[in-house]
Amino acid sequence: MNNKIAAQLSLVFVTIIWGLTFVLVKQSLNDAPPFYFATLRFGLATILAITVVNRKIFQMKKNELIGGIICGFFLFMGYSFQNFGLMNTTASKSAFITSVSVILVPVLLLLLGLQKVALKIWLIIGAALIGLYILLNPMGGEVNFGDILTLGCALSFAIHIIFQDIYLKKKVNVVRFFVIQVMFVFLISALSGFAFESSNIILSERLFVAIAVTGILGTFVAIIIMLWAQTILSATQTAILLSLEPVFAALFSVFYAGEILGLSGWIGGAIIVVSVASSGFLSSDSKK
Repeated sequence: MNNKIAAQLSLVFVTIIWGLTFVLVKQSLNDAPPFYFATLRFGLATILAITVVNRKIFQMKKNELIGGIICGFFLFMGYSFQNFGLMNTTASKSAFITSVSVILVPVLLLLLGLQKVALKIWLIIGAALIGLYILLNPMGGEVNFGDILTLGCALSFAIHIIFQDIYLKKKVNVVRFFVIQVMFVFLISALSGFAFESSNIILSERLFVAIAVTGILGTFVAIIIMLWAQTILSATQTAILLSLEPVFAALFSVFYAGEILGLSGWIGGAIIVVSVASSGFLSSDSKK
């Protein structure tokens, strides 16, 4: 197995994890407000990350520190917009709007003159978006404030992917780069929670499960894997593969939360899977 295939399969694994956490976060926001939930999630990830890095954190380079803060800021913005959006819109609309980052990444790359995107990649992205639309059927009801917030999430995650790509090309140390990101999200979430939210947290079993799963798997494991994969894949390829997240989110919603997906949902999911598989074989979008 070559490195490119390993990176692609690793990102698929990441989307499985994030698909599971989508359901858990939705439910646990009833027990902890968004900023405090992020504080607990990224606090756990920070502890694990510092344990792994240990004394090597003192070898931090300037570009790792600056890049980690920049990427951490957009990571914080993305999760904040997503969590607050989830409190004001439906899960299906939130998942669809978040996945708009698939198309925002190549658009931003093109507008900023950072990278040219081949026609076949645009076709693959278009097919993935059609599949997302069919899968999630987000047209129920009018646009509300939660939808607008979630659009901010999609934009933030797209910028996060692009900045990670920029700094990873500068050969930053992946683990130290990761530590700065999660530490920044933890600190700014804690400050935001203290400033803007009530500290009333219900210490429920589902909250503990959600913090453990999102902190360990959804943050510590998933983001390190994503960072490693982006040292091999381009920002556009990463975005396309991450479009699988709502597919797994929908599947977990069916089996875990008892939601009904329906024929259109299965068709949409199949289109996304085929689109993502095609991107691996057809993409000539190189990393370098």
